Formats: sequence, C-alpha cells, structure tokens
Amino acid sequence: MNLRKSLLEIDSKYHNRRVVLVDENDNEIGVDSLIKAHRDGGLKHRAFSLQLYRRNGEKFELLLQQRATDKPVFPFYWANTCCYNMAPQERYLTRAVSRVREEMGVVVEEKSLRELYKFSYYAPDLEGWCENELDDVIVGEWNGEVQLNHEETMDAKWVGWNELNVDMEKNQDKYAPWFKTIVQDQRFRRVFE
Repeated sequence: MNLRKSLLEIDSKYHNRRVVLVDENDNEIGVDSLIKAHRDGGLKHRAFSLQLYRRNGEKFELLLQQRATDKPVFPFYWANTCCYNMAPQERYLTRAVSRVREEMGVVVEEKSLRELYKFSYYAPDLEGWCENELDDVIVGEWNGEVQLNHEETMDAKWVGWNELNVDMEKNQDKYAPWFKTIVQDQRFRRVFE
C-alpha cells in the first residue's frame, strides 16, 4: 500500500503556491510553482529550517517533528522543528514565527530567533520528487506547549542533543537529509556543544 499522496492530490493542495528561485549566491532569478521546484531535479529555491531548543539542566534538547504523510517530499521523516519554502516578498524570521505556529501550534517571538547561516543542497526523494534548496538555518530557544497540525506534522518530540547524535548515527534513514547535514555542520553544533 502506497501511503504517499498522488501527484494530482498534491497539485490540488499546492497549485497556487509560488516559491522564490535563486542561484547559489542567493540572487533572486525568478518565481515558479512549488510543484515544479520539487519535481524532476527541481529548481533551486529559498527555504528555511527552524530549530527550536530548550535547556534541561546542563543539557540541550531539540524539538523535532515527524513530517506528515501529506508532505510531498520526505513524508514520515524526522526533521527539525519546522521547514518552509519562501514565497515572494516574505522575510525569513517573520515567516518562521507564523509557520511554526501553523505546523506545530508553537507561539514564539521573532526577537527570540536568529539566523545562523545558509547552505545549498540537493536531495532526491522517491517518484521524481526532490529538494533543491538554498536553506537558511534559524535557531531559537523556546519551551512551551505544542499543538500539532496533523495535516503538516505526524508527531513531535524533545530529544537531547547527545541522544540525537547517537540515534542519527544508528538510524540515518529515519532523518530528513537536510536535517542530517545541519546537525553535522560546525556552525550549528557550536550552539549545543
């Protein structure tokens, strides 16, 4: 049984979504549909990956989400708190605040978030889907209630930083490719080590 949504079902949900196309240096080169940006090699587009964390004594815990079955790319995978493909005229931190509320029911203030760095990656998925993004990595400290939007997120959990690294080594196939890249990046690791 294939639990992934069909291309027709996905198109009906996302057909009006537009994304900002960029080159490797984040120069805007156009706008196109979210579907085209994620099919058959994709088109490089702006995105962000938000990672919320909290302190538990001397340790850091990260809030992860398991991507919903409705996600066209990498459904079921565990990833950072929230991801999003940027639409025209959107600002990263402002959209991160609204998107994490839409997906996770998390209320966070823009002033508690910071942009760490950007990186470019390509990750093929099944059935012609892929990610082809220039991804802005955003972090913020937060501790509160999560109220999942199950159209966007299957599950969520707090995971200790050390525990995450051990599990990611043992179970690489359960984590989204961009999240594995982020966790290995020294600019990200410095926040938690």
